[in-house]
Amino acid sequence: MEIMPVSSIAFQRRLKTSEEADYAEVLRKAKSVAGNKGKSILIVPSSSLPQSAENNTGVGNLLSDEGLKFFQFAKKYWGINEIQIQPAGQYHNSHGEYHAYSGTSMDLGNHMIDIKSHVPIEDFKKIVDENGIKDRVNYRNIVDIDSMQEKMLKKAYDNMQDRHAFEEFKTKNISRLESKGLFRALRDLYGTPDFHKWSEADKNLYGLEPEHREKRIKEIYKLKGADIDFYFYKQFLAEKDLKLAREKLNSMGLKLNGDLICGFSYDEVWAHPKAFIKGGTIGWGLPALDFDNPEGIKLLREKVKFFAERFDGLRVDASWTYAKEPVKKDVYRFYGDKILNIIDDEVKKVKGADYSLKNIMHEFVADPNKFNIFDGTRLKPYIDSRVKVFTSNHLSSDFGSNDIFLKRGWAPDSFVLGVSNHDTAKIEYSPKQAEVLGGILKIPNSKLADKKEFMKAKFAEPASAYNNMLYFRDALALDDHLSKIPADYEDVYQKSLQKGEAFNPMDALEKAFKAKGLDKKEPELYKKIVRYRKILQKKEGVSINKWIYITAGTLIALGSGIFINQKKQSDKI
Repeated sequence: MEIMPVSSIAFQRRLKTSEEADYAEVLRKAKSVAGNKGKSILIVPSSSLPQSAENNTGVGNLLSDEGLKFFQFAKKYWGINEIQIQPAGQYHNSHGEYHAYSGTSMDLGNHMIDIKSHVPIEDFKKIVDENGIKDRVNYRNIVDIDSMQEKMLKKAYDNMQDRHAFEEFKTKNISRLESKGLFRALRDLYGTPDFHKWSEADKNLYGLEPEHREKRIKEIYKLKGADIDFYFYKQFLAEKDLKLAREKLNSMGLKLNGDLICGFSYDEVWAHPKAFIKGGTIGWGLPALDFDNPEGIKLLREKVKFFAERFDGLRVDASWTYAKEPVKKDVYRFYGDKILNIIDDEVKKVKGADYSLKNIMHEFVADPNKFNIFDGTRLKPYIDSRVKVFTSNHLSSDFGSNDIFLKRGWAPDSFVLGVSNHDTAKIEYSPKQAEVLGGILKIPNSKLADKKEFMKAKFAEPASAYNNMLYFRDALALDDHLSKIPADYEDVYQKSLQKGEAFNPMDALEKAFKAKGLDKKEPELYKKIVRYRKILQKKEGVSINKWIYITAGTLIALGSGIFINQKKQSDKI
């Protein structure tokens, strides 16, 4: 006989199969009654999507089975209907960091390739084995030129089976991709991406007379043709995978939104010298387009077209810079809605005249000293008519909530609101925000002094917005922007719910209903909301902290019908 202590045995409560359909209907109806009749967007970098241990290359992918299953989970539990990913372009290593918003704008990065689909299983395992980071995104393993993924992709390129489709892709996309391939070739030849340090001919290649330019391009192909073609091949794979991922998401009832970054990369500035203001910058080290030059407008249209062709909707990064463009320190050029209308026009050209511009979401968040969205107390007309993206990160008594936006006369479908996004730090308790939330949701300030209750209230306020958004880190109570969604995300989510840390949509809706008096108007629906709120945060089973005597053949009941059959002496629980 062995005497053993058994402590804190608990089993998480999940939706039962018999409950799922009813839960989904209650969630759908409750969101609509509360006011959320439009977008429910999940913001998640594709690189943060879950990967099991045997598939963990360091970077998740939209097309992976694990990524698609996670989206099914998010749709079921949170009622999302749109996915917003972070920039899809080429990332690069800058002092050990990989900044998504400093990437390229008109091509796709290695992180968009579903590598498992394109290499033999033994080569895929080599990529997994090379990744030593479990819980965080590891771009190094798939982005760097000497990364294992690059090596395995080169093998796939050398053994290419679908050469005909690849050649068709190149023919269709060569006008966009050739300059990018040439830039990478010259970058490698000179050992730097700073083209100002190249020879006069090469740094001004696209300013040369056509015959001289073509001659030099042929010379570059002779030196680096295989590398350029390999770059085209990676674009071919990434394009194919993104297209298929979007189709699969659409078949699940989910739209896929692209992040139209405001910047342009070195290769784009190099290849389009007339499109930019010499010495100009919109800030963040990014070049300023010359919107008074046809070349600048042309390049903007090309970028918008690239995104419109590949995504269902767009988030326009730093959209205010198109209305009031910073070109140098404290120097601005005013365009009002002129450039924004060009963006709309180009999207319509791709999507068709009937395409709703409500699918274009604009980031107008800026320092009011740089860009003010108001004309007096009213929104500027061209701001008012466009869908604006906001977080409640700077919530105050006169801004940052669905409640105050509606009181100001904003159209319910003219903005998207969420607790946070990639630009914001992890939400911390704020007494001032707690006071505002308490007033809106009719919750005593004393209760919101509890940090977990404060976060629940933060989730609840945007629940009534016509369009709202949810950041993956907040939904699962993860640490930061580079956290990977764990492979056992359902367990992690349930445990975080029980701690009162993750996003419980039924808790948010319960608070929204009570604040609006909908608990009295829709009592049956409200009861179901409360029931499912309790189910999501409930622990099944019992916690046991006592000595258990274990003998051979003993059958021990551990509460709630949970049994452990000890078949031999000294078996461990």
